[in-house]
Amino acid sequence: MAERTIQEFELKGPKPRTLGLLVVLFLILILIWSSFVIVPAGHRGIVLWWGSVEKRVMGEGLNFKVPIAERVIKVDVRVQPHPFKEIDAASKEYQMVKLTGMMNFHINPAYVNELYQKVGLDFANKVIDPAFNDFVKEVVPNYSITEILPKREEIRKRAMTKLGENLSRYHIIVDDIYISNIRFSPEYEKAIEAKQVAQQQVETQRQVLAQREIEAQQKVVTAKGEAESILVVAQGQAKANEALARSLNSILVEYKAIEKWNGILPQVSSGGVVPFLDIGKLGGAPPGKK
Repeated sequence: MAERTIQEFELKGPKPRTLGLLVVLFLILILIWSSFVIVPAGHRGIVLWWGSVEKRVMGEGLNFKVPIAERVIKVDVRVQPHPFKEIDAASKEYQMVKLTGMMNFHINPAYVNELYQKVGLDFANKVIDPAFNDFVKEVVPNYSITEILPKREEIRKRAMTKLGENLSRYHIIVDDIYISNIRFSPEYEKAIEAKQVAQQQVETQRQVLAQREIEAQQKVVTAKGEAESILVVAQGQAKANEALARSLNSILVEYKAIEKWNGILPQVSSGGVVPFLDIGKLGGAPPGKK
């Protein structure tokens, strides 16, 4: 009974040849899969033949490689930022200056294998930072302490040119450089702060004086306007009085004559004509009316 069960089990189980074929197929699939490599967009593939760097560089997409013998290292060739470490330098007057910044760079895609062969993938610490350090210590001493901040843009352009020439031999292309921070010694920073405070106070006083001058000018203009207005009014009044005086003068003379007249007409006149006095014109009642 037991022997029959063992025979049935052996007949039902997989045969050794079948297992061998499955293993071979599995190994073939692994070899086929390992014969291809996908390089992502913005990357290049460095090909190593048993650890030795080959001349060919794999582009983006699906690439073929020899299984086991070849290994592919993927390197980013897009624009990348690299923050510089803070560097100490001395100005022309031997004042301490601390300078740091940021660099945008990319690797020449056609020469990633040479960069890897000469420097390795840690090229930022080995090549970029030392180049920036040398530049700062070489250029900053050419400027006085008061020129460094106003000429920051000039220093940035010089850094871009100098580092570009230095790093090009490693096929590292400098896209741009930013001088993000410039610091001085605590004593000099305090002096700068005190100077800025004093300048601000002077500027404030200038603004106050300018405002007062404007106000004084406004008062002068206002007073001048009022004086001219009074003068115009006075001239107008004088002309009115003059016209009024001319109009009243003849009436006033006749009025004074009436005040002095005793009511008796002269008896004799030189022409034989009795002078007639028009009382109506003088404001009196007409003859025959009371």
